[in-house]
Amino acid sequence: MKKLLSLILTAAMCLSLGGCGTKYEKGSTVFMGVFDTVVQVISYQKNQAEFEEMADYVETRYRQLNNLYDIYNEYPGINNICTINKNAGIQPVEVDKQIIALLLFSKEWEERSGGKMNIAMGSVLKVWHDVRDEYSAIGTVTLPEYSLLQERAQHTDIDRVVIDAENNTVFITDPQVQLDVGAVAKGYATELIGDELVEMGYDNFAISAGGNVKTYGAPKDDRKRWGIGVQNPAVDENYISLGGNMDMAYFNTEMSLVCSGGYQRFFVHEGRRYHHLIDPVTLYPEEVYRGVAVFCPDSGVADALSTTVFLMEPAAALELIESIPDTECILMEMDGTVHTSSGAGAYLASRGVTNQTP
Repeated sequence: MKKLLSLILTAAMCLSLGGCGTKYEKGSTVFMGVFDTVVQVISYQKNQAEFEEMADYVETRYRQLNNLYDIYNEYPGINNICTINKNAGIQPVEVDKQIIALLLFSKEWEERSGGKMNIAMGSVLKVWHDVRDEYSAIGTVTLPEYSLLQERAQHTDIDRVVIDAENNTVFITDPQVQLDVGAVAKGYATELIGDELVEMGYDNFAISAGGNVKTYGAPKDDRKRWGIGVQNPAVDENYISLGGNMDMAYFNTEMSLVCSGGYQRFFVHEGRRYHHLIDPVTLYPEEVYRGVAVFCPDSGVADALSTTVFLMEPAAALELIESIPDTECILMEMDGTVHTSSGAGAYLASRGVTNQTP
């Protein structure tokens, strides 16, 4: 899963403290232990009791979805994605409809991304995951053999993931294919929870789940906008953040901002940094960008797109973004060159970002 503070572009909530009168009170809460990140919820309600009821619902749903979408652990009483992986090549697994919906969504975006966002890459991603764990444990690593990566890459065909939506079963027909939904699960869960809040009648909220931020409506204070800081992804020779905001994004409607990068989930080998975003063609970390940020009303789509465009050259990435309605992006290349899509300026306060794309 993408981690808070492990992204080159980190979306952090800027709390509006303007006067909101006596009709509405601002509530804010933070909880941990879901999707390997920290979640913050902000909303303006008539009283704290109403906010706490909303916040409790959000936390409960995140924990439920975390357990369903977990690829590493199983939980009593449910079949989850870890269960599906364990039964690869053995038998179909009956699962909750919320897993079926996530997998169907992911299959759609695998096709739309040209294979860049492929949840069936788990066998390859595990190789790199194990190397990062080794680096964390002992501070040094041996790079994976390319022959091993190539062998694992033979078992990444998403068509081997057979979904029976009528009977709510999933069967991985190749025993070596493994699902890894880290590129999309957190954003998809955030979108699902946001939709549920709207259906329950809540007319304003902002949720920050690591590098995923979703807003709905407008805050009921003097500013009338949610402010989200996008951090400069520059690092020094020791890969320590140089800090500083690259820009501020402002929303007063339904919108999501999702960031991807390799700023903290990485290891260093012989002076080179290897992050966690793996290109399905080269089977190695992509080195085009320091980080990318995607704006889109749907947080699940934004999550899928942030991984997709991170693995594309700027021209192709911008072409894809421009083809999707109500979707914008910021791309920062390794040399510091910044590109923004044609409509990104509508959300950005000018502070260091200029459109350098012809």
